[in-house]
Parts: sequence; C-alpha cells; structure tokens
Amino acid sequence: MANIQKRAGKDGTTYRVQIRMRGFPPQTRTFDRLTDAKAWAQETESSIRRGEFKNVIREASTKTLGDVARRYREELLPLRAASTQRAVSSCLKYWERELGEYALAYIDADLISKKMRALETAGDTRRIAPASKTEVPGKRKRPGRKATRPAPAKPAPKSRKTLKHYRDMIALLFKFAQQWGWTGSNPVDGVNRITKIRNERTRFLSDEERQALLAACKASENEHLYPVVVFAISTGARKSEILGLTFNDIDLKRGIAILRDTKNGETRSVPIVKSLGELLTAHLAKIKARYKEMETPPSKPWVFPRADGQAPIDIRTSWETARIAAKLSDFRFHDLRHSTASYLAMNGASLVEIADVLGHKTLQMVKRYAHLSESHVKELVERVNDKILPATL
Repeated sequence: MANIQKRAGKDGTTYRVQIRMRGFPPQTRTFDRLTDAKAWAQETESSIRRGEFKNVIREASTKTLGDVARRYREELLPLRAASTQRAVSSCLKYWERELGEYALAYIDADLISKKMRALETAGDTRRIAPASKTEVPGKRKRPGRKATRPAPAKPAPKSRKTLKHYRDMIALLFKFAQQWGWTGSNPVDGVNRITKIRNERTRFLSDEERQALLAACKASENEHLYPVVVFAISTGARKSEILGLTFNDIDLKRGIAILRDTKNGETRSVPIVKSLGELLTAHLAKIKARYKEMETPPSKPWVFPRADGQAPIDIRTSWETARIAAKLSDFRFHDLRHSTASYLAMNGASLVEIADVLGHKTLQMVKRYAHLSESHVKELVERVNDKILPATL
C-alpha cells in the first residue's frame, strides 16, 4: 500500500511516497505536488501487480525515442542482412523524424496510432500511378495541337504489409528500450494490430507484357536497366541481390553468379544461361573499359555501377519510366521474381526446384505457384496410374 507523507521544509512543502508490497522491495519517491505523488503511487502499484515495474521513471523522462533509434542503429542494425538493413532504415527514419525528439515517457498508444493513421493517409510515394495528361495554356506542341504535360499523380495507398513493418519497427524500439532499462512499458501494446495480410502475390508477365517491358528497358537512357531486368527474369534474383554484384561474383566460364547480399544473409549461386551470358559478356567488357578510364578506382568493381563507379546504380526512376512506357499496371520490380517462378512452374518445375532457384529455405513461400503446375502434376499422375491400374476397371 502507498503511504504519502506531507513534509514542510525550508524550500517549501514536499510529499514523500512510500510503497510497501509483500514480496517486493520498498519504493520511495518525493514530489513537490500532491497530484504527482498520487499519480506515481497509483501507476507504480499497478505495475508491480502486473509484474511490469522497473524503477525507470527518471530514465523514461530523459531518454528520447531518437536515443533508442541511435543505439539500435549502432549496436543491432549492423547484425542484420544488408538488404534487411535498407528495408528497416526507411521505417527507422520515419519514427526518428516523427517522434525522435519525444521523451519515452511522453509517447503513448494514442500518439503512435495518430502517426500510423497519418502514414496510411500519405500513401506509398514510391509507387506512383501513370500521370494523366493536362493541357498547358498558351503553349503549342505542334500546329493545330495543344501541348500537354503530366498531371501530378496520386500516391498509391500503403499496403497493410508495409504498415505492419512500421508498427513492428517502433514496437521493436520500445522492446529494446525496456531491455536497456530506459522505460517500463511498451505503448505499442495499445496500438491496434495489423492482421489479415495477404502476401501471396503471383503477378507475372504475360508474353506480350514481357516483350513490351524488355523493349522499353532496351530503349531506356539508363544502360544498366536492360541487363538488370533480363538478369532478374532469367534468375529470379531480387533487385538488391543483382545491384550488389561485383566482377568477382560473375563466373562466365562456369556459368554462375554468386549472390552475397541476400535477404536471409546466406550466400547462394544462380545459373547464367546462354542468352544472359552473352549479354553480360558485352556489358562487363564495356564497364571494365570505363573503370580503366577513371582517375579514382572504384571501391569495388560493381557490375552495375553509378557514374562515378563508387556504388551501384539506382534504377528506380528509369524502371518506373520503362514500366509506364510498357503500359504495365499493378506491376513492381519484385514481380519479375514472381514471373520467373511462374514460368518455372508452368514448364513443369517442382516446388522444391522453384524454392532452390529462388533461395527459399522452405516450400511455404512457393506454394502460391502450385496451381500453375497443375497440368504437369496431372500428366505425372496419369503416367503413374497407367502403370499401376488396368485399362478398364
């Protein structure tokens, strides 16, 4: 039970709170105001009964969410795969920007929920729908025709999966803040969970769409886009895995490429077939000649370098331009990976073989392609039945 004692001193009146509960060490705090004393006593007693109490009230008032994020970035983020670090960083930057200056004691479930709603309303600015055309007053493109320019496009809504990533990120920050003794509770527990996420996306390119996309990529001003997209379709590799390739990772004689920057952190290899090998041979020769002309040698001999050669190229803008030129709707770069898996399934590959190509440890992620190989399975069952069952039953 809490015992509050009023004390008069030279500096004024103070209120000393002492909490004694069986099986728990006594807790004592002094406050200048009676309301603060009562609030602390009530909160502390409740926390002790729930088994959550830690004497971290003072820490929670001085440590900010930005402090937690910085420590997490320095100590824990480097332990995760490079591709995961990039994905996590965007979520981490958002919470640092929105709540980084808040002391942990002032962040509650209502505030986090408010920021989550704002995040959902803002939409996903990385996925922009094709812009519509609007007239430009007083300007002519050619005699008799009005010039047009792209109208601002609305961002596509953020997926529930993306929103879940943001919620999980701030929940993780508070989890570590608790472990470090900086706060005694996790306010994210009071934020609605994001459930019913459908992640089994199987969007893949039709023959016509594939031809249109490859033509648009080949016509792109970005010389790397076409070989990157062909590599993705041929091998099913992720964008980060492809852009992270160096000359040392490509072995054209053996016909393999080593992917080191993988999602699960494990190195794997993918085959380089004849058509891709011919394309890479010409591409590597051109990039190698360019490296020789540079005054400052690159830190790594990237296969797809940016202009100064010091880092991989960023193909985001050129990819979006090509996607729009090919008139593809609801299609992302990662869907090239789905396309590879779908083509394999439709040509008789088993789920085990598809998982091996994509680098999945289990079959759960490739079960979404099972329906595409129904004809192959039917033929297999028919062959077995022809052998074990008589022609007429």
